[in-house]
Amino acid sequence: MEARTCAYGSFWMMLATAAIVAGLNACGGDKKQEQKTSAPGAPSTPISEAAISGTITLDPALKDKVGKAPLLMIIASTSSDPSKPALVVKREADARFPNDYKLTAEDITLVGSSFEGKMYVTARIDPAGMVGPPRPGTFDGTYSGNPVHVGSSKIDIVINKAY
Repeated sequence: MEARTCAYGSFWMMLATAAIVAGLNACGGDKKQEQKTSAPGAPSTPISEAAISGTITLDPALKDKVGKAPLLMIIASTSSDPSKPALVVKREADARFPNDYKLTAEDITLVGSSFEGKMYVTARIDPAGMVGPPRPGTFDGTYSGNPVHVGSSKIDIVINKAY
């Protein structure tokens, strides 16, 4: 009787191990496949080029109003409407200006989204660190050429509005 129990225990242990290995292999499997595939006939683009980058500056008239250690948020959204959820909200504590930035797929905060197409890029300083429509005490700026294609550089923004 003990031999059967040991054999059944080994069977269940092997089955559990196989299930765990299969589950671990499935984690991130889609991500690896997405990185390797591209549209038919499209030139191959390295993942590192799928970025939006530039420099954020602060209007000198706002320098004394934002505080000594502002929380800078760089926001990328598929919509110009601030009440719509942003695809990327990159927060940088104790920001210094000018501030060079780079947004990539690794910065996505909206689950299930992909970093492609056109984006509206804004920069904001909000004392509460909140996104959405601006509130009193918020400072922001938008890129004048919005929307921009993912892969664009020199997307420079001046924070020049106080709410």
